[in-house]
Amino acid sequence: MIRRQLRSVAVLVLAAVVASALPARSQALPKPAVGPEKPFAPPPRVERTLANGLHVIAVRYATVPKISAMLTVRAGLAVDPAGKAGLAQFVADTAQEGTTTRSSEQIKREVFAMGASLSGFAGQDSTTFQMRGLSESMPRMMTLLADVVRNPAFPQSEVDLLKSNTAQQLQAQMASPQFVSNKVFRQSLFGDHPYARTGPTVESLPGIDRAAIAAYHSTYYRPNNSYLVVVGDAAPETVFAVAEQAFASWTRAAIPEAKTPAMPAMKGRRLVFVQRPNSVQSSISVGNFAIKRDDPRWYTLQLTNQIYGAAFDSRLVRNIREEKGYTYSPQSQFQAMAEGGFYRAAADVRNDVTGATLKEIYAEIDKLRAGGPETEELADAKQYSRGLFLIQNATQAGFAGTVNTVNTFALPKDYPETFQRQISQPSAEAIKTGAEMLLGSEDSVVVIVGVYRKVKDQLGAFTNITFVDLSGKPIPEPK
Repeated sequence: MIRRQLRSVAVLVLAAVVASALPARSQALPKPAVGPEKPFAPPPRVERTLANGLHVIAVRYATVPKISAMLTVRAGLAVDPAGKAGLAQFVADTAQEGTTTRSSEQIKREVFAMGASLSGFAGQDSTTFQMRGLSESMPRMMTLLADVVRNPAFPQSEVDLLKSNTAQQLQAQMASPQFVSNKVFRQSLFGDHPYARTGPTVESLPGIDRAAIAAYHSTYYRPNNSYLVVVGDAAPETVFAVAEQAFASWTRAAIPEAKTPAMPAMKGRRLVFVQRPNSVQSSISVGNFAIKRDDPRWYTLQLTNQIYGAAFDSRLVRNIREEKGYTYSPQSQFQAMAEGGFYRAAADVRNDVTGATLKEIYAEIDKLRAGGPETEELADAKQYSRGLFLIQNATQAGFAGTVNTVNTFALPKDYPETFQRQISQPSAEAIKTGAEMLLGSEDSVVVIVGVYRKVKDQLGAFTNITFVDLSGKPIPEPK
């Protein structure tokens, strides 16, 4: 007992000594000096196109004895047929659940035996299958990946199971105001444009069947509509030889020409209110259209969004989280796709501060558009972006993702080498111009998920209000 008491006293004395050596809380600690930044010098990319049109990019990145392979098909949610939103994701998911030579269980066992991983994901513009594993297993990995992509059987039992699971997930997601807010925001912003699609819906699920899945695969899953990125501890010539063996017999075919419509026109502020009975909060989304991913202004708008609301010390966070205490985690998002993009500011707040939060979201937009960034916050945004890029590309999988992005959006080949220089160039005036272009104040879509009667009196500035239910269907003005 005495020893325990003595230890406690010693701890208290030590804490007091340490505390006395520290500056008072009222004195701000100076920022530590920033050390020299290491330039990013990625390994060279070696490229070759097989006779059937499959483009292969190999990168010798021998940090660990592993490889990361990404096979991307240039078709995603944007080419889903009308009434079948989410079909692209169903193709990606069910392709992994059995081929003409392997059952679902056999695929899982083979992946496990190699100590590898296999996944597939459909984005707006493309669908990517990724495998990671030991470099010594590369021939087996490529053989399996080729079988999954080329020869899926789409077993009816797996289709039925996925539809059942998806229906349950959708039901659970509809209970999330954040999910509903994002979903209705995309629908309200893009309308009938393909970029409104974010995945399967309750309405589209019945129209997704095995025949539709097989037809989508037959149409778009072709070597001349795909490319393979392999990054890891393997010589490029070895990668090409393995890719040739696995994919050479894959048959090419004509691909339907993609006809992406122009972005809808945006004029004025438009409010879409999603009635969610008994909600104790309002889930807010505010946004507008943005640029395509290959637009040279992307770097400027990336910094603009970070200063506005994407970073933890951004203006939006400082205002409505730290100063006002309206919400815990406000954020803004900037997403650029092949044919266009959008930005979205979002926050979940108490019903009684819904109107006040909207006011501050717009106030920070207007401040940045009028005055541009401060010198320090622009420098911090650039430093953060450069550091994050280095971290993301420090692994084989991360660099494979970067190379994949270059090919998906037809970016300059030297994008990895020049990123740090490009992100460092935008001036304060450029950020001000970027804010005027990216952040919509006069022209914007607002989505609020909540209880209308609780916030009605706070929305006097909005005269154009559309009311919808949780699925986005129009309803009369709630009482």
